[in-house]
Amino acid sequence: MEFSSQQRVAAPREFVFEQASDFTAFERQALRRGIEVESRGGPDPLGRGWSAAVPVMGRERQIAAEIVGYDAPRDYAVRGESSGVEILLKVEALEEESGSQLGLSVTMAPRSMPGRLVLQSLKLARGTLETRLAGRLEGYAREIEARWARRAG
Repeated sequence: MEFSSQQRVAAPREFVFEQASDFTAFERQALRRGIEVESRGGPDPLGRGWSAAVPVMGRERQIAAEIVGYDAPRDYAVRGESSGVEILLKVEALEEESGSQLGLSVTMAPRSMPGRLVLQSLKLARGTLETRLAGRLEGYAREIEARWARRAG
């Protein structure tokens, strides 16, 4: 099962990628939302990982994730697992004539029978999840544009 969304951003690709790969900021954001995150690894992005307990579909689920690909300023990939579901998240920053395009794709595959059940229920909510993903990515793109406008002055 795959979800993906792209959003245009009125900022240079290098800046967009820098913002989209600020893992420390994402950790702080999760902590502000009450999600306990345990980070591992050093300053080098490859091999950096996290463990967290995240509320998903009304239940708290344990998630373990690790950066498995990092090609600045183009893209990175994070592989994770939760409740018998393997998750691959890919973030891309592509250069365009009038700025950049930020892309996000999430691919999920079952690794157990409980994982199949989780994915089956996600398939039923696919439209809502795709709309929510697109809305969140659009909001994040506008945040990046505002940061760029403040920096560029």
